[in-house]
Amino acid sequence: MALQAAATAAAPSARRAVVSEGDDLTFIVSPYVWIPTVTGDIGVGAQGLQFELDAGDLLDVFEFGGLIRGEVRHKSGWGLSVDHIFADLGAGVDILIGDVDADIDAGITEVAIVRRIDFDQHALDAYAGIRHWNADVDVAIETFFFNDTIRTGDDWIDPIIGARYLHSVSSDWRLIAQGDIGGFGVGSDFSWNVAAGASYDASDNLSLQLVYRALSVDRESPAIGGGSPVDLNITIQGPLIGLAYRF
Repeated sequence: MALQAAATAAAPSARRAVVSEGDDLTFIVSPYVWIPTVTGDIGVGAQGLQFELDAGDLLDVFEFGGLIRGEVRHKSGWGLSVDHIFADLGAGVDILIGDVDADIDAGITEVAIVRRIDFDQHALDAYAGIRHWNADVDVAIETFFFNDTIRTGDDWIDPIIGARYLHSVSSDWRLIAQGDIGGFGVGSDFSWNVAAGASYDASDNLSLQLVYRALSVDRESPAIGGGSPVDLNITIQGPLIGLAYRF
């Protein structure tokens, strides 16, 4: 779970107390930009491949995508958060006898129930929910001799449990730390997510966030079409910049 909305609903400040007084529910919408590096390895049968894609590599193949988070919180401290990342990546390669085009649609969606405990200058959120992963891959091969399209994909759901800690250093600034684990053999074998950063209240309703986030997953996908299982172990990490609007 990203930290944008968490940062905006941290330990109470005088400014936010005026805004939220008398409101039973607070809604937060947070579009954000993640600038990650993707590293890992993919194993198919006895074959393995290690890879590393930096932000420039991803921009070269980026076609369409978005990142957004929403949260609703009741004054009792209970809340619900939803985080969605989706991307359409495409790349073409010319070969001696033709060309190969690949199109990848990938998405990560997190839904969690959150329980907040407030202290004087601190707040602690415990949360539990699910993280859904999906990826669809189309590879079109065109040569002088034949044309073919290969379609494959995988999707799974991981249960997750975690916590985030927020510390108010002033009426406008907060420090944030968060971590969760998941998978447990239900979807992936294991997954983890950590993040740390800061949030600044630019106005009564708008906050700016800068955090560093790392998300990792280890999964053995089932064999498709009689092929070999795919062993996937990837880590996505990098700085995240976001806005959060409260109403």
